[in-house]
Amino acid sequence: MIHAGFDPSFIDINIRPLTSENELLSKLPAFGEHWPNTEITFIPGGNGFNFCRTLSSLGENTTYVGPLDDFFVSLVNEQKINVDLIGIEGAKVNYTAILNTHKGEIQFNNIRGELSPSLLNEKILKLFLKSPVKPISNIAFNPKANEWVSSLLLGLREEYDQLIFSDNTKLEEKIKLLNGISFEGIIFVDPSDISHYPRIKEFFQILQALNTMEGDKYLSVNEFEMNRLLSLHNISPLELSKTLNYPIIFHTTEVVKFYYNGEELYSLDTQKLSEKKTFVGAGDVFNASFVFKVLKSSHIEDALNYAIKSASFLIEKGVYPSSENLK
Repeated sequence: MIHAGFDPSFIDINIRPLTSENELLSKLPAFGEHWPNTEITFIPGGNGFNFCRTLSSLGENTTYVGPLDDFFVSLVNEQKINVDLIGIEGAKVNYTAILNTHKGEIQFNNIRGELSPSLLNEKILKLFLKSPVKPISNIAFNPKANEWVSSLLLGLREEYDQLIFSDNTKLEEKIKLLNGISFEGIIFVDPSDISHYPRIKEFFQILQALNTMEGDKYLSVNEFEMNRLLSLHNISPLELSKTLNYPIIFHTTEVVKFYYNGEELYSLDTQKLSEKKTFVGAGDVFNASFVFKVLKSSHIEDALNYAIKSASFLIEKGVYPSSENLK
């Protein structure tokens, strides 16, 4: 059983303005215009939930751990999404309005709640500990993300100290205690859009602290997230990979690169698609599909190609892929 999420959840208001031929618009309508042909749907989402949904669609038994409310749960049930749910008590579900065009998407996020160490308990930490995948995501959408993430990572010690559950513990103290922790499974970091995250330097300290922990780790970023990290120290992707000393997956609509220890090990072109129905969740599908293959002990290049194929299927078909779809 994979327990994933451990991050903010969202209800996505998916807005798809269409042409008379029912294709996504290539440019936005003019200001003041009332567009007549628009699909609007409500979708349970967020990086962590989409990650879980993909793993489930590919055949894994998966539980999403995160904020829940009645509307979120009802959408999961109505849309027959085969993901088990465990709520984090006291945490609120957020909302996102997603405007889709033929070239991509624009998201407008409404943050209504936060995940902080005081919302953690031993049950949540044990789920994180036992899962073969230990995800870290949606950093910029949680005001106390650095405290939340560092507390989750400290939970891997299997020794529950009260500082883990305290909102008042200094972040520097927790980061120091991460040194030398060993764990089983994969820590998979997908920070999401961190371009406006004011505490990016502190988050980078956590990324560096991961280097001292013993176990498999991956950082997955798109071009905007990569540029934000590089701008901190005015370095190149190769230099960043050497600084962190664990694999970095860099994915764009045109290319996927895999960096490790100062080298670019793989550079793969993405698929050219004749039809594009949605971009919502494509990055999460890519990440989850990569992890799915890595857990099956696949070669890294094979896992990357599988992830490209999986994300392309979602974009082109508008539905989550199954293992049968990707043969």
